[in-house]
Amino acid sequence: MRTPVGQSARYEIQFCPDIEFGRPHGHVLRLDLSLPLGVAGPAVVLYLHGGGWMTGSRKSHAARAERLAQHGFAVASIDYRSSTAAPFPAQIIDIVTAIEWLNGPGQAFGVDTNRVALWGASAGAHLALLATATPAIPRAPHDLPGPHVQAAVGYFGCYDLTSRGDRDRPDADSPIPREILEQDWPSGVPAPPSARYLRARLLGIDESTVCDRELAAISPFAKAHDIHVPVFLLHGTRDSVTSVQQSRRMAQELRRRGKTVRLRLLEGANHEDSAFHTDTTVAEVAAFLHEHLGRSYPTPPLPTMPYNKEIDSK
Repeated sequence: MRTPVGQSARYEIQFCPDIEFGRPHGHVLRLDLSLPLGVAGPAVVLYLHGGGWMTGSRKSHAARAERLAQHGFAVASIDYRSSTAAPFPAQIIDIVTAIEWLNGPGQAFGVDTNRVALWGASAGAHLALLATATPAIPRAPHDLPGPHVQAAVGYFGCYDLTSRGDRDRPDADSPIPREILEQDWPSGVPAPPSARYLRARLLGIDESTVCDRELAAISPFAKAHDIHVPVFLLHGTRDSVTSVQQSRRMAQELRRRGKTVRLRLLEGANHEDSAFHTDTTVAEVAAFLHEHLGRSYPTPPLPTMPYNKEIDSK
């Protein structure tokens, strides 16, 4: 009997960068794929970067995707349009486009497109949970062939964007991380921008006109009843950007509605803290995903095939 990929497994990675998966309205979207060598049909994890929906890159924290891929997952770090390029729901459409790509050109990479999870950090965590509550995202169980999302993982996300969520104050005694202060924010945007400004830009409206009704419509907290996949939330207790209360309240709301949710608080950790990169934390995420996506099985090692950049969405 073959032994399933376990928490202690570590696989070599084949990195396949810059794969085009879509061109919504002429905007080229690409992904970077980390493939574990020697795993038969690995489950797929789509990673969504942070950056206040306005900035950031699929190449941000590339080591994060690689470390999870070493546990036997195919991890695709994907582009999605920034709020300066297109307002909501463009970002959700881009996630749908990536999932659709899996059922087409993505199959050439030998991944199991019937086992898919969404994983995001900060703004990406918000999008990951929001996407699972979107009817356009196929979710398990369903009887149709093709990819469907079976789990979601969120790192230090903001899940209630309304004024109620604004009462969840970040840790005032922790410094704003340097990578946020030094992020390549658009010209004229203060560093870092206010949460209200970022949310208004996501909606494509003026900051002075944004209201709770519009913000609730893009808040995973307000859509908890539509989240039907297991969720794992991780957050640092000393987060200076997004209050840890956001993850606490999101987990409470999911539990109240009878959903499957796990909450892991990293004591003393800040936003984008190194604590999220430790072997222990990555192993916890891997164990959660193995539990809800099913186990992958190792195969005899094969020679690494040259990567063909022509495999894309054309």
